[in-house]
Amino acid sequence: MSELPGIGKDLAGKIAQIVQTGHFDLLDSLKRKMPGQLAEIATLPGLGPKRVKLIHDKLKVSTLDELRRAVKTGRLHRLRGFGPGIENKLSAALEKPTTKKRFKLSVAEAEALVGFLRNGSRVVVAGSYRRRRDTVGDLDVVVTAADGAAVGNKLVGYENVAEVSAHGPTRTTVVLRSGLQVDVRAVPEESYGAALLYFTGSQAHNIALRGIAVHHGWKLNEYGLFSGRRRIAGATEEEIYKKLRLAFIPPELREDQGEIALAAANKLPALVTRADIRGDLHVHPDWTDDGFN
Repeated sequence: MSELPGIGKDLAGKIAQIVQTGHFDLLDSLKRKMPGQLAEIATLPGLGPKRVKLIHDKLKVSTLDELRRAVKTGRLHRLRGFGPGIENKLSAALEKPTTKKRFKLSVAEAEALVGFLRNGSRVVVAGSYRRRRDTVGDLDVVVTAADGAAVGNKLVGYENVAEVSAHGPTRTTVVLRSGLQVDVRAVPEESYGAALLYFTGSQAHNIALRGIAVHHGWKLNEYGLFSGRRRIAGATEEEIYKKLRLAFIPPELREDQGEIALAAANKLPALVTRADIRGDLHVHPDWTDDGFN
């Protein structure tokens, strides 16, 4: 494995341990040091590492049940920075089922959203939808725009929006009536390719690409590929892959399952397209099947 670009002996050993045992010693050690369910609590809306630490230190909250009790009894009022808005979001999130609903591509409203948001700018649905996974948990939409707040304002006006979770200058998050969460991110043209690559994923694929960038002394993130402070690629996905000395990898293959090594060797398989599909037209008459009565 260490012969792959960006995979040294140390990283190869860690990957082998995960594959062979299903565990990673360092991660398990860090989890043991993390009290209770603080990691899960940090994923709730309105919370981050600093606020979670404050809740734990001041209110001795370390589990989801303890947090529920703290919210219901109003104990969060004692803490600076915890207003009614955050309290309401936490209360709603804590009452939701822990299993996240997933949606079939055909009911995800992606095309309708693209048509609604497009106004002379590029609008692309990234994430697992662009990778053509069977289902999606949410929609990540990348839009090129100089005025991100205006894009967010338009999204908020979409007829099927049930809740606005966040609305800022570059990112707006809403929940549709179906329960599907939509994140729209406005990016400048020079970062469009990098943002599309980052938000398309998969996470494992992105980590592998960042490893290759580091091997060259560069940094790859959602804003571009950088050599020091100088952006050397980022306007398109194609130029990023080219700079990393890889053939362009179609979104459907970006799962870190060998596609990067194939791209480095210029041996990626050709995907089946609609033009490749052939079939016979098979029809039935409207008579019955028992004697044409």
